[in-house]
Amino acid sequence: MLNERYLRDHPDNVRAAFHRRHAGAEAVRTFDAWLALDARRRAAAAQRDALAAAIRASGNTRPTEEARTASRELQTATDALAKLEDQARGILLQLPNLPAARVPDGDGPADNVELRRWGQPRAFDFTPRPHDALATALGIYDAPRATKLAGPRFPLLLGAGARLARALAALMLELHAERGYTEVAPPHLLRAETLEGAGHLPRHADDLYTLLRDGLYLSPTAEAQLVALHAGETLPEARLPLAYTACTPAFRREAGSSRAATHGLIRQHQFDKVELVRIATPDTAHIAFDTVLADAEAVLQRLELPYRVVALCAGELPFASQYTCDLEVWMPGQGRYVEISSVSDCGTFQARRLNLRYKPAAAGRARYPHTLNGSALAIGRTLAAILENGQRADGSVTLPPALSAPWWPPAP
Repeated sequence: MLNERYLRDHPDNVRAAFHRRHAGAEAVRTFDAWLALDARRRAAAAQRDALAAAIRASGNTRPTEEARTASRELQTATDALAKLEDQARGILLQLPNLPAARVPDGDGPADNVELRRWGQPRAFDFTPRPHDALATALGIYDAPRATKLAGPRFPLLLGAGARLARALAALMLELHAERGYTEVAPPHLLRAETLEGAGHLPRHADDLYTLLRDGLYLSPTAEAQLVALHAGETLPEARLPLAYTACTPAFRREAGSSRAATHGLIRQHQFDKVELVRIATPDTAHIAFDTVLADAEAVLQRLELPYRVVALCAGELPFASQYTCDLEVWMPGQGRYVEISSVSDCGTFQARRLNLRYKPAAAGRARYPHTLNGSALAIGRTLAAILENGQRADGSVTLPPALSAPWWPPAP
C-alpha cells in the first residue's frame, strides 16, 4: 500500500510513476478516484470530530432528547466515515508500488538491463537436449502420469529425481541457515488477509487457487507467509534486520501464461521453492537487498550453474516491488537464459498493508520497515538447469560436486 500523504501531496509525481511503469490509464483513473474519495473521507472525518467535540463541550451527561439526538448524529457520522474509509482502502489496494529512481525505463523484457554474468556456459560437442527429455529418458520424470493425476503442468518426479529435489532443498536451506536466516515451516493454506497484506490480493486473484468452503487460499509463494509473520506488530529497531527462509510448495494458476515456455519443469501450477525474506529499516534496505541477491547467487555458484543478473525495467516490475533483479540461469537445452530467481525490494508497500512497524532506537514515532524477498531457488527450475548443464552425449548426467550422492546416477 502506498503512502497516503505522499499520494495526496504529490499527485503529479504519482501519475508520472504509474505512466513510467506502464500501469495503464486504468491505474491513473483508479488513483484519481481515490483522491476524490479521500477528500470526501477527510470532510467526513472533520464532521465527525466536530460533532464529538460539541458533545464533549456541552458537558450534558443527562439523557435528554437533545443529547440523544446528538449521539445519533455522531453515530451516523461515524458509520459514514467508516464506510468511506473501507471504500478508500479498497481502491488503494488496487494501486501498484511506485518504481524506485534506479529502475531502468522501459515496458518489456527487451528493456531489462543486464548487470553482470557469472560462469562460462559449457561448450558441447553434441546438440544438448532439454531437461524434460533427459529426465524422461532417465526415468526420473513422468509428465503423462502427472497429467493423469492432476491435469497438465503438474510435476511428477520419481526415484532419484525425487531424491535430487529433496537434496537440493536441503542444500539451499542449510546454506541459508549458515548465512543467518531462521528456517520457518509455515502453513500452506492462507487467509485472504495474509495474501492481501503481501500484495497478492486483490491484484492476482485469478492466479490463486482457493478453497471456497473454508475461505482459504493455497500459498502462491512462501513470501506471503514470511512477510506476514509480524503483521500488526511494532518491533524494536534492535531486532532488525529479520531474516527468514522456508521451503514450501507454491500453487499458481498462471493465468495468461499460455504463450510462455511451459514445457517440463519450467512453468507449472505446483512447484517447490526456497524463499528468502528480510525485514529491514529504510536506511539499511539497500544492504538487505544486496544480501538477499548475494545469498541467491551463492546457491547457483555452489551448484556451478552459469547465470546472469538482470535489473527489471519499470514496465516489468512485480505489483508490490519498487526494484527487482532477476537471476537467469543458462539452459543449454534451450540455448538461452531462463529466470530462476527474482529478488525484490518492496519498500514499505507490504508493511503498510500488514500494519507492520518498528520503533526507532533513537525514539520518535513508529515507522514502516522495508520488506525484501527472493527465491533461492525454485527447486524444479534448478533441477532442470542441473540436468541440462550436466548432460553427456550418452544421455547420462553428471551432478555438481556439491550434490554428489551415492544414489546417482539413476538405475537403468
